[in-house]
Amino acid sequence: MTVLIGAAAVLLVAWFAAGTIWNVRLGSEVMRWMQSGLPLVGARTTVRWLGSSVVELVINEGEAELARAAVVIFMEPRDLPWWPLSRLRGRRDTLIVRGFLKRPPAVELEILDPASWSGRDALGRVPKEWPAGDLKKLKIFGEQGRAEALLALAERSGLDVRRLSVRRAEPHLQLHVALPDRSRSSREFFEAVHDLSELALK
Repeated sequence: MTVLIGAAAVLLVAWFAAGTIWNVRLGSEVMRWMQSGLPLVGARTTVRWLGSSVVELVINEGEAELARAAVVIFMEPRDLPWWPLSRLRGRRDTLIVRGFLKRPPAVELEILDPASWSGRDALGRVPKEWPAGDLKKLKIFGEQGRAEALLALAERSGLDVRRLSVRRAEPHLQLHVALPDRSRSSREFFEAVHDLSELALK
């Protein structure tokens, strides 16, 4: 029994170490990829790791319609033994942008992928009186026409949307997507963020 307990402890420690190394490498790779595009959002960025699965980049002086923004690299909990179960529940590597616009948008909406953890989490907080619709695998709530236009813009930019939120309260814009294709320039991604912000304010 003692041998089994010892072996299990060694396995857990090895799993934690391997998962942590994997996530740190992935987070660092995504940050390197973002370097060319981040100046489009703001000149100065503060970076901090929140555990081994989350990296937050904060821009306090934004460009164009963004007063400030936060970019979050949210990674699967590969350092935990129940990681396979979390994958089954839709928790996947996600890039999140939270935009604080220079003025509140006139419309409110949510575009959600209920199969993803972030879409499912937001689903319960959608006002019940908002109009609801379906588009492909996504649920759309609120201003339907604007939501469809925003989604079309995101898809033209190659983004796999898990949540796209426009709210009058801060953060005004939230974009949750699968990690973008890093063979493409990150400038394209952040240009899409600006385009979405502009469309949200129309």
